[in-house]
Amino acid sequence: MRRRDLLAGTTGALCGLAGCTGSGFERLQTEAGNGGGDAGDDETESSGESEATETITVGDPDEVPFPDAHPPHELELRNEGETDRTVSVAVESDEDRGGNEDEGADGNGDGDDEEAPLFERDLDLPAGEAITVVLVEPRSYTASITATRPDGNGESSVTDGITRRPFDCTRSRTTVTLGETGTETESTSTTSSCPVPEVADETLEAGDGECAGRTNGDRATVDFADEVVTVDGAMTIPTPCHGLALAEASYDERRDVLALAIAVGEQEAETCVDCLGTAEYEARVDLEGRYPGGVEVFHERGGERERIAATEYSPDW
Repeated sequence: MRRRDLLAGTTGALCGLAGCTGSGFERLQTEAGNGGGDAGDDETESSGESEATETITVGDPDEVPFPDAHPPHELELRNEGETDRTVSVAVESDEDRGGNEDEGADGNGDGDDEEAPLFERDLDLPAGEAITVVLVEPRSYTASITATRPDGNGESSVTDGITRRPFDCTRSRTTVTLGETGTETESTSTTSSCPVPEVADETLEAGDGECAGRTNGDRATVDFADEVVTVDGAMTIPTPCHGLALAEASYDERRDVLALAIAVGEQEAETCVDCLGTAEYEARVDLEGRYPGGVEVFHERGGERERIAATEYSPDW
C-alpha cells in the first residue's frame, strides 16, 4: 500500500515539488489564484471582488502514477453566511476506517486500534470566504465536516463519501456550503480527456539457461508499479543454450491491453547439452500516459504464440 504522507501547503508549492506543469495541480494553482500562503496560515488575500481562498493539500503527489490521468478531488468549504465559522474537518481513507474486524492492528485481536485520519484539523472560515482541501491520491475517502452554528448554539455536521471512480480521468469537486439557515452539499464531476498508454522503453533481462526439470514450465507474473509494467517469468527453450528475446511490446487501444511477447532466440553456443532447457527472465516496459486496463503475456516458439498470463490492472489505493 502506498505511504500516507500528509502534505499541507499551497498548490503552488506542490507543483514545485512534483514538477506538475500542465497537470491538475497547475490548474488548481491557477483557479485558486490567491491561496498563496502556507496552509497553516489562516490569512489569505483577495484580488478585486473574488473571494479569498486557502488551499490545503492532503496526500503525496509523488505517490500518484500518471497524475494527468488521475486529477485530484477538491473538497471545497464555503461560508456564504454573514458570520465567521469554525469548521472541523476529518478525512479518512475508506481502507483504514474501522480497522480490521477480525484482528486489531496490535495483533491482539481486539480490533480497537485504528489508523489516524489522513487529515484532521479545525479551520477558521470567515464569512464570504472558502477553503479547498485537495485530495491528491486516487482512493476512496470519507470526509466529515462539523461547523459551529451561526448563532453559536451547537453544531451542524455532514459526512460525505468520495469514491475512487471520480479520480479516473475525471475532474471532480464536492462543495459544502455553510449558510445562515443550514448546510448544503453538492458533488460535480466532468470527464476529461484520458491519456493513451504509450511504450516509452522496453527491456528484457534473461538468466542463464539450464536443463528443465519435471516441475519446470512456462509462467509469468505481471506487476504494476512506478509507471512501469514488469513481468517476471520462465520459459522452456529447445536447449539451455538458447537465448530469449522481447519480440513485442505494443498497446491495443481498442481493447486497452498491453501485449508482451517473449520469443526463443538463437542458440548462443556451438555445442550444448542435449536436454530441454528453461530460462528465467524479467521484462520491463516503461509507460507514458497511464496504465493499460490489462496486460497479456505470450511465449513464442517456431512462429506460434501461447498466452501465458492475462492480468487486469487493479490499483492498490
